Amino acid sequence: MPTPVQRAPYLIVNPVAGRGRARARLPEVERFFEDLGLPLEVFTTLAPGHARRLTRALPPDASVLVLGGDGTLHEVAGACVGTGRTLGVLPAGSGDDFAFALGIPRHDLGAALEVVRRGRVRAVDTGVVTSGERAEGEVFLNAFGVGFDADVAHGVARAPRPLRERSAYLYTIVATLSRLRAQPVEVVLDARPVFAGPALLVSSHNGPRTGGSFLFAPEAKLDDGLLDVVVAGAFGRAGTLAVLPRVMRGAHLGHPKVKVFRGRTVDLRWAAPRPGHMEGELLEPSRTFRAELVPRSLRVFAP
Repeated sequence: MPTPVQRAPYLIVNPVAGRGRARARLPEVERFFEDLGLPLEVFTTLAPGHARRLTRALPPDASVLVLGGDGTLHEVAGACVGTGRTLGVLPAGSGDDFAFALGIPRHDLGAALEVVRRGRVRAVDTGVVTSGERAEGEVFLNAFGVGFDADVAHGVARAPRPLRERSAYLYTIVATLSRLRAQPVEVVLDARPVFAGPALLVSSHNGPRTGGSFLFAPEAKLDDGLLDVVVAGAFGRAGTLAVLPRVMRGAHLGHPKVKVFRGRTVDLRWAAPRPGHMEGELLEPSRTFRAELVPRSLRVFAP
């Protein structure tokens, strides 16, 4: 049975998440816990990497709530995995894909706060990515991709600031299509080769959605002990443009150029260096990447 939360959690706020949506929602979050007699200790992030450092300084059994998006969750989760810390998700970002995977409503902050108050804790899987010569891996919660989706993620980071969130993705997709080229890659799953040839992208999923709209792996589950690995083959510009609406509905898996595999470890060997991303957080270009699932390694408040 869930135990209603009885000790004040810590709150980490990314004030720029969701183009200021997180900052605007902070008073509601503070009032909620004040009414419970559990005043929050609030920390505001100042720069990339700050949320990770803040979390590491908290007690090893702390409840750590995140008012922000997937990028902030990515940092905080990396400091919670393998500890007694419990992560709470208060979605206020541009994509909120991890909240979607958990079943936490994106536009209902009151419902997300109730999930924390009820105190039901779920153990979910996470992944670890290493690339190139880097020996130290980085935790991801939801998705790790190399190829077109990573090119779009890198482009969004450079998109003009006046664009709204979804507009930034659409703007970047069009810009990325103009220089699209499928690159040869070898995909090895659990030490078994499963694909070799030109590919638009290879995306490894713990959760079903990425980019706030794209259901790359609609059957992925956070606690099944497996990554869903989606390989999109040699799509050209017209084919990519045609399949994207199907990806938004999760209806692309029957396409003859789309393959889905499931396993614990994924090794990618690209013919040329490619950038990567983890739930939108950027990885430097590399020819080789490895993703490994770590079962039930993160405690999280869940419905």
